[in-house]
Amino acid sequence: MTQTVARSLRALALPVLAACLPLGVAVATVSPAWATTTDLATVVINEVESNNDATHGDWIELYNYGDEDVDLTGAILSDNSNSHIYTIGSVTLPAGGLQAFTVDGAGGFGLGSADSARLFQAGTTDLSDVTKLVDSYDWTVHASTTYGRDWDDPDANGMGQWATTAYSTFGSANVFPTGAAADISAIKINEVESNGDLAHGDWIELYNTSSGSVSLDGAMLSDSEDTHVLVIPSGTTIAGYGYIAFQTDTGASSFGLGSSDQARLFAAGDTGLTTAIDSLTWTNHATITWGRTVPGAGTWAQTSASTFEAANQFTSISAPTITGVVINEVESTGDDMHGDWVELKNTTANAIDLGQAIISDNNDGHVFRIPSGTSLAAGSLAAFSVDAPSLGDGAFGLGDADSARLFRADATDLGVATAVDSQSWTTHAPVTYGRDGSGNWTTTHASTYGAANDFTSTITPDISWVVLNEIESSGGTPGDWIELYNTSNQAISLDGAQLSDSDNTHVYTIPANTTIAAGGYYVVDIDSVTGGFGLGGDDAVRFYRAGKTVGTDYALDHHEWTVHATTSYGRTSSGLGDWVDQSCGTSKGAANCS
Repeated sequence: MTQTVARSLRALALPVLAACLPLGVAVATVSPAWATTTDLATVVINEVESNNDATHGDWIELYNYGDEDVDLTGAILSDNSNSHIYTIGSVTLPAGGLQAFTVDGAGGFGLGSADSARLFQAGTTDLSDVTKLVDSYDWTVHASTTYGRDWDDPDANGMGQWATTAYSTFGSANVFPTGAAADISAIKINEVESNGDLAHGDWIELYNTSSGSVSLDGAMLSDSEDTHVLVIPSGTTIAGYGYIAFQTDTGASSFGLGSSDQARLFAAGDTGLTTAIDSLTWTNHATITWGRTVPGAGTWAQTSASTFEAANQFTSISAPTITGVVINEVESTGDDMHGDWVELKNTTANAIDLGQAIISDNNDGHVFRIPSGTSLAAGSLAAFSVDAPSLGDGAFGLGDADSARLFRADATDLGVATAVDSQSWTTHAPVTYGRDGSGNWTTTHASTYGAANDFTSTITPDISWVVLNEIESSGGTPGDWIELYNTSNQAISLDGAQLSDSDNTHVYTIPANTTIAAGGYYVVDIDSVTGGFGLGGDDAVRFYRAGKTVGTDYALDHHEWTVHATTSYGRTSSGLGDWVDQSCGTSKGAANCS
């Protein structure tokens, strides 16, 4: 069979009633009189259920990929035993049509875990005669769902290759898992309705414990039965710290959740359902729903209200108290070890569970959740980077005039919720801001990420005191250029420091023996200097310490934009202010005019 097969099955599948009929009897179909043949050359085995589904038992599905209707009367289905024969009754398979036949009824045969499905021409009496064999498929173990031909993945002859399906599709087009196996370890089952609410039936809610959006393409939900699988549709994403729920008892792959059952989540590609990303088991229906006491974490309990795709509600259960945890130090200008970060201190005599507690700045839409399982011992410190590249689109930087705020895990609206602690500032600190021994908020002498604050060391400026100050990306004089500014009162060596744009392969290294004066400026004409590069309308500039790996390590400083500035981008005050489009004009090598 070498004819090319259309990539999508035609929507001509017949109503299939084989499960309701005596063995060997199927519903006859009315076919166009002008195009019916008894030649089975365009008929193939398309899907096989060998593990006895609850509705149809063991079955074999046929597909006619030709342009003529095919009379199947007398054709034979068998397994790997030549003594097992199922003779198809008076059935016509339309061009592009599908028909499934239950083969383990009275007088029939079951399909085994290591077996075959075979189709023979009508009238065949000796099943060992391979010249009468029309098509066959062999397997060595039961599929977790069914085996089927994937017509979107044809072999060299244009025939759909065999693969494990996403779920059983008796008498209709095969469906396969979408997407490759993906990392969805941050996704947790968060709430379950097993007793069918009026609006959504039975459903499973997921929560994203990470700050970045996660693709759920092809991920699978199941109950306690491996044959019950809901494949999440292609294109489905869940926002950082977001909720999404799926009704399980509707659609082609529907299954209900029982009073004693499970909810399980599997990654795309795990068609064997071998490794659950998360699961919940219960022995009785909840009065309302089962839910986690902390989003994506905490313990499971009965909720006080069903909250489909929203934060769970409880009348007597709340997130762990974190009273006594204070903001202890803040880095808002981004060091090249940890970026922007917020340090917390436990001022109590007991360990405190910080799992899923929230750190934010002065923007209620900026949320960093502390990882589940994080415990802060009595008197201890812990620091958290809020603009780490690993946070994806959930990262946020701390600004020139900004705040650091701490909230409990059950805070849902930061504009309304009461912060456990907060600190604000009106300009970046030369080093960091921190609490001194009296609890006062002031500038430190050294950055001490995760360690006791330092107010006594001699301040020794290094290259971390040098910042990006102004950027010309659209053909200035003589072209694109980048300006650095030394915020300290000492000259600083720039030897080997690196500049890059948004392309990690674009790296300019500042020559040896280069220094920037105290309070001074250093300009690189980046698109004309040897080893330089041009800056685009949607681009970035990143500044790295010597020896750092561009794109992997933290930058000392960075600025991004989506369109060229009217003139140039510059800081509102040299070295420390926020970035603006300088409508007043450029100020190359001098104090910004903004």
